[in-house]
Amino acid sequence: MAIDINNVPPSSTQVSELGTQRGGNPAQTEKAPEKPSTPSQAADQVSLTPAAQQLRHLEKQIADQPVVDTQKVSAVKEALANGSFEIDPTRIAGKMMSLERALGDMS
Repeated sequence: MAIDINNVPPSSTQVSELGTQRGGNPAQTEKAPEKPSTPSQAADQVSLTPAAQQLRHLEKQIADQPVVDTQKVSAVKEALANGSFEIDPTRIAGKMMSLERALGDMS
């Protein structure tokens, strides 16, 4: 059975899996005739849905943001250094409970 791949007809020389031509002679490397490269008649097009466009825009905005808020880090460092950093255990407990509820809703 012949297979037409890229409009190149099958060659008359058949090669076995071991790399020898049928008949026992070592296979010579044959190059298939190359087609001249011509520009395609119809250009490929890709269109993104509005949701994909919005996602791409948001990804770009996030990529442009710094990883760390340096102003907040320096403010916390200063507050820790001078002893004015306040810890609110009630707020921390509330945030932990909110996280537990959110994780419980996921399962």
